[in-house]
Amino acid sequence: MPNRPYLGKEVSEIAMYKPHAAGTEGAVSCNNPYAAAAGLEMMKKGGNAIDAAVAVSLVLGVVEPYHSGIGGGCFHIVYHKESNEFFAVDARGVAPLGAWQDMFLDEDGGVDLNLTEFSGRATAVPAFYRAMDNVLKKYGTMTWKEVSEPAIRLCREGFACGFAYARISDTPESEHNKAEYEGFAELYLNEGKPREYGEIITNPDLADTLEGVARNGVDWFYNGPVADDIVKHVQKHKGILVKEDLEKCTPIERMPVRGTYRGYDVVSMAPPSSGGSHIIQMLNILEQFDLEKMGFHSADSTHVLAETMKLMFADRSVAMGDPDFVEVQVDKIISKEYAKELASRIDMNRAGEYAPTEGIDAKEYRGCTSHFSVMDKYGNVFVQTQTIRNWWGCGVVIPGRGFIMNNTMADFSPKVGVRTTQGLAYGMANAVRPGKTPLSSMSPTIVLKDGEPVLAVGSAGGPRIITSTLQLIINTLDYGMMMDSAVKTPHMCCLTRDQGLELEEGFSPDTVELLEARGHKIAGTTDFEVLLVMPNGIMKKDGQFFPGGTSRVDGGGGVLTKAGTAAIDGICFKF
Repeated sequence: MPNRPYLGKEVSEIAMYKPHAAGTEGAVSCNNPYAAAAGLEMMKKGGNAIDAAVAVSLVLGVVEPYHSGIGGGCFHIVYHKESNEFFAVDARGVAPLGAWQDMFLDEDGGVDLNLTEFSGRATAVPAFYRAMDNVLKKYGTMTWKEVSEPAIRLCREGFACGFAYARISDTPESEHNKAEYEGFAELYLNEGKPREYGEIITNPDLADTLEGVARNGVDWFYNGPVADDIVKHVQKHKGILVKEDLEKCTPIERMPVRGTYRGYDVVSMAPPSSGGSHIIQMLNILEQFDLEKMGFHSADSTHVLAETMKLMFADRSVAMGDPDFVEVQVDKIISKEYAKELASRIDMNRAGEYAPTEGIDAKEYRGCTSHFSVMDKYGNVFVQTQTIRNWWGCGVVIPGRGFIMNNTMADFSPKVGVRTTQGLAYGMANAVRPGKTPLSSMSPTIVLKDGEPVLAVGSAGGPRIITSTLQLIINTLDYGMMMDSAVKTPHMCCLTRDQGLELEEGFSPDTVELLEARGHKIAGTTDFEVLLVMPNGIMKKDGQFFPGGTSRVDGGGGVLTKAGTAAIDGICFKF
């Protein structure tokens, strides 16, 4: 049996095929098995990828409220098979009408981190619900009541605390928020102490809010009593959000950026997300090298990847911003000619330094977002990255409503050349302006072959989102990996030479020694650690879906089979 071809491959006499969950009716890849189950449930009931995606997104806000929720925002791209069109939306959240350039500076002109990280002033307009309402009405087939049911059920009946929830409830951010903000301990802690893995968590206040939206529509959230409560509590903690900001909340449709790589078409998020343009830029650079011949995780291929990443981040630090406010040279960034010019700067024998800004400290940036991908049997694809920015956002809870507000404003440049707590420094292109979206790394991406989607990928993890999503693409297309392997194999990242080349455990000592000889400063992890990055993806091959589960957190790669059964990979247990 092992020698019979499977997916066009044959194994040797000493081997058997590595198992990969597969299904023909739909697939979800996300950070949590409860969310994966919700998406598969919608598709089993006859819904499409869009219906499933809305259910997934709501459940993620319930089971990992430290990453995302209805107090935050998102970027997404939809491929709608019937109309053969791509629909990309910027719903990250914009600066309030009362925002001003120096709003995060203290009286001495320095950046006040309490304002950027832990105050209502850091709250951008939460566009998440409006975006999901728009896409559900445009392409979905189910009602708000139907897609909200799994999230409401988990809020009322409870869910088992996963590894990430337990760990992130035991952080300095949690301690700070417990002391400062009404309702935080009651919602997110266990009698004032961190959650324990496996304990049952409920959130009846959030269930009431979700039911209110399902019953009354999304306008009830933005124009009614919830909006009043949001404004009241954000302003109570130095915020500037007003009800007019919520009433005027309108996600922005963007034209996705497009490129090619070794015969594949790549469609990704446009600015103000920097991710899509720079993924295409890096793919264009890498196209100048034979990665397959170099070998996976060899010294040569790792060196080329590191140099490519540094070249990209050098451009990103000065070239990106909200295109509604600054001119972004996307055409140059994604051009093949420019990529050849950059590739020619790579010295195979020496690690270069390309960044125009000072060195970036890797220890500061966190993986405080959540990505998911959905593909259905009808040919539709939905990729979304959603966030409240930091762990637990700004910390401001809306009492009686069951959710926490974002601190998305912290991704603006508080002052030219000063790093954000994501570890990145920018120029004036990312300065605060009313109605402006801060720069982001979120990179929901769809890859097609001959017009048919074959990959749906993305990641969470600050600037590592861009580099991790890139690795999902080259791991599958250049090295022939299945998606589960592409997600779980050791990842790497490099922002600048001074910051260091981050390598997850699994790169060989010989490779590391060769890289050090070329001048790379290695920042490795041990077997007890993983990089703060959470990639997710789905591959479609020979009519079947193959999801990758993110074992770096709680997992959540799931498929629906022709028999109506579901397979979900995860380490968070259910009851």
